[in-house]
Parts: sequence; structure tokens; C-alpha cells
Amino acid sequence: MKRLFAHYTLVRLLPQADAGEFANIGVVLACPETGYFGFRLMKKQRRVTQFFEEITRDLLTKLRKELTAELAHIQGLVASRYAGSDLVQVMQDLAKPRETMVRYAPLRGLMTDDPVADLDKLFERYVQRDLSVAPEYHEQVLTNLVKRTLAHEKLASAFVANDVGTEDFHIRLPFVHERDGLALAAIKPLDLTQDEPTKIYTHGDLWLGHIRRLKALHLQPQGLLVAAEGPAEDDVKRFRAYNDIVGELRLLDVTVVDRIDTRGIVEFAKTYVQ
Repeated sequence: MKRLFAHYTLVRLLPQADAGEFANIGVVLACPETGYFGFRLMKKQRRVTQFFEEITRDLLTKLRKELTAELAHIQGLVASRYAGSDLVQVMQDLAKPRETMVRYAPLRGLMTDDPVADLDKLFERYVQRDLSVAPEYHEQVLTNLVKRTLAHEKLASAFVANDVGTEDFHIRLPFVHERDGLALAAIKPLDLTQDEPTKIYTHGDLWLGHIRRLKALHLQPQGLLVAAEGPAEDDVKRFRAYNDIVGELRLLDVTVVDRIDTRGIVEFAKTYVQ
């Protein structure tokens, strides 16, 4: 089957453009030679609302409806009025820079013999798996959950992001409580849900190494809590890797709680806040 050139763009949500953070929430693909114009938009909202505190389910639902209406309108015009050659301009207009919360990424291209199948593949790659498979993304979600827990107990101002260590070696922790200029207590959300045991060990070992270095420098906070998320217990190999990391953390005098243990997080924080 003849392979054809297709243009595609990613639909992005940027609540705060100056922060540079965004989530891919859809894909639009057009194949001028066949006149195909298709799109897919995210349906699952939880990932986005967890990552962006200012985005509510209602707002996301509204944005999705507006996007669907806009893209379906274009789809109708393509089917009834535009020639296939017009699709290049349609896609270029769609991807023009905007100063709005929803934007389209610069156009990209690919060779395809099945535009519909490739639209699904792009959606899976850039939207379904997008930020959720990156450890830094999932830990940001965990960080937001801890932040909300502390804020609910009016403890947010007592625990702020800060560096712990020396000029030569320091790590950035999202929740640090200082007293007399020294880090007295800290909280670190830790994602240990990676899809392979090796990845769990690798990510866990990274933080074990950081903590050992702080301990060797006598700069480990008096209280250090890790709010961890791990795999399901029935996933034996991954859960064993998670348990190994948790056990080693506890040997370093680290308090480890499940990320949903809000009571444990709050009790730890209140222990150090006067």
C-alpha cells in the first residue's frame, strides 16, 4: 500500500504559560492526499486535575466540549467543502501561536499507510502515556497531594521547597521546615510504581544515595518522611522491589508512609511545627 504524508499537531493545555508546564490532551491528524481529517481528545480527567490544581473537572469538561465542537466543525468543512490540498493550510492555521489556555503544538509530519491507525498510535504515545509515565510527572502529582494535605491543616507555610545540604552537595526537597536556619524536618513524595522492578530499584537507589550522602555530611534533617506510592501487592516482583527500597529507607532513619496516609503525614508535620 502506498505510504502518504500526513500532518499532525498535539493539543496542549497550558494553565500557566509562564511556568512552561503543559499536558497533551489531544491529537489532530490530516492527510491531504486522501482528504482525511481526524482527532482524538482525552477523556480521563484525573491526571490533569491532579497535576494542575487550578483545573477543575468542570472546567476540563467545558474545554473538551469546546474543542470537540471546534474540531468537529473543521471536520465537517473538510468533508463538504475543502479540497484535500486545503488541509495543509487548515493545519497551519490550527497550529498558529495562541495566547489561550488551550494551544496547538507546531506541526509535525509522518509517513502513513493508515491515518486512522496512526492517529490512535499518536494518541496513545503522546496523550495516554504522556506525562503519566515520567517519574517526575507522577512525583509532581504526589507533591500536589501532599501540598493539599498540609494546606488543609494550615501547615503549608511551615513546609516550603528548599535545598538541603552544602554548596558542594545539596538536594531539592519540596517540603522543608527550618528552625534557626537549619532543616529540621522534610517530606519527600516518592513514586515507586515504575513498570519494571529494575526501574523501581534505580529510582529508589537514587534517593537512597542522596539520603546517605546527607547523613554522611551530618545534614540529614532530624525528621525525614517519605510519602511513597508503590505497585499492587499481587505484582510480586515489582512489589518486592518496592519493599526493598522502603526497608532500606527505614534503615536510614527515614519515616515511610503510604502516599494516601494523610493522617501519618499530618502527624509527622505537627511533630516539628511549634
